[in-house]
Amino acid sequence: MNRTNYCGSLGINDIDKQVNLFGWIHSRRDHGGVIFIDLIDREGIVQVVFSPETQDLFQQAQKLRNEYVVNIKGKVRKRPKGTENPNLKTGEIEIIATELEILNPSETLPFEITDFTKAGEEICLKYRFLDLRREKLKNNIIIRSKIMHIIRTYFHENGFIEIETPFLTKSTPEGARDFLVPSRLNPNTFYALPQSPQLFKQILMVSGFDKYFQIVKCFRDEDLRADRQPEFTQLDIEMSFIEEQDIINETENVIKTVFKQILDIDIEIPFKKINFEQAFTKFGTDKPDLRYGLEINNLSCIFKNTNLKILKNILDNKGIICGIKIDKTEFSKEKLNNLISFVNNYGAKGLVWIKFTQNNIESPVRKFLSEDEIENIKNTFNIVENSTVFIIGDTDKEIVYNSLGNLRIKFAQDFNLTDKNKFCFTWITDFPLFEYSSQEKRFVSKHHPFTMPKKEDIDLLFKNNLTMEELFKIKSRAYDLVLNGTELGGGSIRIHNKELQNRIFKILKLSDKEIEDRFGFLLNALSYGAPPHGGIAIGLDRLVSLMLKEDSIRDVIAFPKTQKGICPLTGAPDYVKPEQLKELNILFIEKEK
Repeated sequence: MNRTNYCGSLGINDIDKQVNLFGWIHSRRDHGGVIFIDLIDREGIVQVVFSPETQDLFQQAQKLRNEYVVNIKGKVRKRPKGTENPNLKTGEIEIIATELEILNPSETLPFEITDFTKAGEEICLKYRFLDLRREKLKNNIIIRSKIMHIIRTYFHENGFIEIETPFLTKSTPEGARDFLVPSRLNPNTFYALPQSPQLFKQILMVSGFDKYFQIVKCFRDEDLRADRQPEFTQLDIEMSFIEEQDIINETENVIKTVFKQILDIDIEIPFKKINFEQAFTKFGTDKPDLRYGLEINNLSCIFKNTNLKILKNILDNKGIICGIKIDKTEFSKEKLNNLISFVNNYGAKGLVWIKFTQNNIESPVRKFLSEDEIENIKNTFNIVENSTVFIIGDTDKEIVYNSLGNLRIKFAQDFNLTDKNKFCFTWITDFPLFEYSSQEKRFVSKHHPFTMPKKEDIDLLFKNNLTMEELFKIKSRAYDLVLNGTELGGGSIRIHNKELQNRIFKILKLSDKEIEDRFGFLLNALSYGAPPHGGIAIGLDRLVSLMLKEDSIRDVIAFPKTQKGICPLTGAPDYVKPEQLKELNILFIEKEK
């Protein structure tokens, strides 16, 4: 089986060449006693002609059906004038077949293999081996491979060492749920599949591998959505003797390289930086999409003497009032009611709207608004004409920003304000080190407990009886990378001092036993000359999907799971035999019906 060429690689320079091709029958057409087939492989399609002059070969070609696997030998010739196909890379040539071997037939397909198939996700994933033959999906996987090659080349050329870290490791639950793996050799104990190589890459810094990278599989047992899978791939980077800007520079450079080589787009660096507070108060999120405006403005000062009681009560109780403007006024009563219901989902108790047109101002609260308030709103949002301002107030600032942030995203989607051809990268910096979990009734890490606090806040951490207000003020040396409203990844400068790391664990209300059981090996490593270090992890599935303008990361993963975490192709997860459970000392408890 000596293949001479891939189907899609042939062109005008190959005329008169004898070729030996392998592939699948994409389509067959009988025209005027001549059989034409489109032969396809991973590189593309080429037209093959079977002439009735070679009777045995012609009769054999009549047996061909879609997706049969064949070997065809023949001669390349230029297509007759007027029959060229400008939509194909091979559209100027065709193959005159001289030999045909059917290597394997195919059953009738469960769905048509085209980029416009109407088959549902479940059936496509069950027959993923067919789905992957679709041109778009196939190309996505090939481009993903090229991106990984570019990344590896970049880091190898810049002095990084690629090191694989274990998949079977210790459960240190401090984020999402772990996937657990029972140990047969050590009864009643479990490994955990890594949510990230975080602790291993920090330990590698202690070992002296000062520039590490890895393209690694990670696992999180969490609820799924379009940009989540239970197993995902990330680019992992860690460096010693560096500051934040060193990690940021390497990340920007590798992304710029990938975009140039894959899309021929010159991404402008350095990327924009916004601190966490700015992001939240201007966009209502720590992952803002900067392809459009609709910024949130604080209107509290405008309404400080308002006659609108509901807003005055909010300000009297130390709340805030904010709003956003959209240059649209086509909101029917039904649409406005729907918007009120929408923000109710995020905790907002109401939504005030004011329509500004050339000759009129319309609002259900117009009679309560003074001319100064109207004028100040117009000046704040630079309103000329035909705009609507939406206002939310609450004593809980998070409700205000979260509601308006999600309303901003909804407007962008409803009015097509997002340009998929535009790539807006943004660094979010100066995150709080802690956040309060109302569910756990304690402070938890905003990122993870190994994140270094700002230098000026370290002394405060060792103060006795820290108040909630003081804990909220402590900032971290963390940084997230956001692209078009999607968090691509995050990183930080790490804690390299054992005493400081132990103090963080104490603030998180971990007992001495919990600290030792979960993180004793890390603290031990930090006590043997750990260098200052930091790193980042970038979600490759998300990066590839955004580059290729896909709505879901499932379209850039060869064998993804459904939103319920099921693999229709293999039937995983599945039950195992009682003998296997017994061997692992696991008792299966059947749910009550």
